[in-house]
Amino acid sequence: MKSMARMKYHYGLKMRCYPSDQQKQLIKINSDASRFIYNEMVAINKELMQLRRVKLPIDIVQDRIKQLTMRQNAKQMSNHYQFLEDKRIDSLTKSNAIQNYRKAWNAFRKVHAESVKNVV
Repeated sequence: MKSMARMKYHYGLKMRCYPSDQQKQLIKINSDASRFIYNEMVAINKELMQLRRVKLPIDIVQDRIKQLTMRQNAKQMSNHYQFLEDKRIDSLTKSNAIQNYRKAWNAFRKVHAESVKNVV
């Protein structure tokens, strides 16, 4: 695929949409659900990181790790938080939020892994 600089012409389209009140509500519900799932993934992984630092095989800690690991799935998260089962939430909202979180986390690790190698 050619880059934009190598093409003869550059075309752009500027659009503005005016959603109805019902569409505004639908957009808000989906964006709020996406934001909640992303933040929940951050919280789950933060707690998992702290729990995995505990090296002792304590049953309560191991059970919590299993529970949090299971909840990283979109379906399990929907089962845990019933408001995510709302029919107005788009089917891809949950999976896209989780996918975006994982991409961001992988990019973060890639960037910081390089800087650690250069320092040492």
